[in-house]
Amino acid sequence: MQSVFWFLAFIGHGALWVELVNRLHGLGWNRKLIDFFTQLCGAACCGLPLVAAAILLLRSPGEAAPSWLVAYAWLSIAALAVVAVTRVGLHWDPSRDRRTKITRVVPVELHAKLGRGATRDRTLDRIATLPGNTLLRPQLEHLTVPLERLPKPLEGLRVAHLTDLHMSGRLTEAYFAELVDEVNAWRPDLVCVTGDIVEHTPQLEWVDTTLGRLESTLGSYFVLGNHDAKIDAAELRRRLAEAGLVDVGGLLAAVERQGETITLCGDERPWFVAEPPLTGAESLVLCLAHTPDRFGWAVRQSVDLVLAGHNHGGQVCFPAIGPLLCPSRHGVRYAAGTFRRGRTVMHVGRGSGSLFPLRYNCPPEVALLTLTKG
Repeated sequence: MQSVFWFLAFIGHGALWVELVNRLHGLGWNRKLIDFFTQLCGAACCGLPLVAAAILLLRSPGEAAPSWLVAYAWLSIAALAVVAVTRVGLHWDPSRDRRTKITRVVPVELHAKLGRGATRDRTLDRIATLPGNTLLRPQLEHLTVPLERLPKPLEGLRVAHLTDLHMSGRLTEAYFAELVDEVNAWRPDLVCVTGDIVEHTPQLEWVDTTLGRLESTLGSYFVLGNHDAKIDAAELRRRLAEAGLVDVGGLLAAVERQGETITLCGDERPWFVAEPPLTGAESLVLCLAHTPDRFGWAVRQSVDLVLAGHNHGGQVCFPAIGPLLCPSRHGVRYAAGTFRRGRTVMHVGRGSGSLFPLRYNCPPEVALLTLTKG
């Protein structure tokens, strides 16, 4: 029984620190501070088991383990129990939307199309093509989304959603150009880009040749995310605006179709503090939010549809367990998918690009949402 006790404590210890890191990355703190505490958490996660093992192995025969270590072991087991119950409960989460239907999924084999032109160098190409790695196999997902307040003239409105491109140079300009081509082939009414667009300053030059080529009848709109704050965010906004995209970060915009108004707003909090001045809008309201942690605010504001990203679907999803890492105050609850609370629906994309070069059971995503009354 002793070995079972310490084994469960070890697993719970890992779960405890992973959950702490998840919630840490949902905060709007300075990026360097977040990175510092993440490294501390990593050191604790790796170091404490080594300390515990040394204490247990070096103690005298019959000597009890230190009381602090036993107390921490029980804390870890309690954390494991909470995480396990929470994970099981997610399968019956009442906010998970069961009315939205995924009608079509089209995988795009970008490595077959671009070869080594999809990644920066040979090393990344080898990582990207590891067995099971879906980094270069984005999925084009078609969803039918029922909205309670959808006016009849807006029936069938098609909204393309890209998020978390992370243009860093690891994935090439050609990769993102291919995604844009796929979006344009849909001929959407609206295109929404929900943050973490450009990772490094040199990739600002890619805006014109990628997102600047987006085509839609009612325009393309964007908000920024936490990674966009690492570079000159004002310059990124300027580049995107010059490329023809409309900035709705902390702002409102309105478009019309067949006499019906669609109000678009952008919520970039907690990394950019401006709150969109949304009060009592009578028209259909579509909110671009980088993090799904803004869902509660959107529900209180009676937003009809929220598009978000940030969580990358967890990046790596384990069979029967799902994702472990998810930078959200809600842990993995809103890792990816569609959620509904009251009349508000939220779609969380898995990310259209990636900074970390591994994706397992979690391919990149570009979504086309067709809105219906319901």
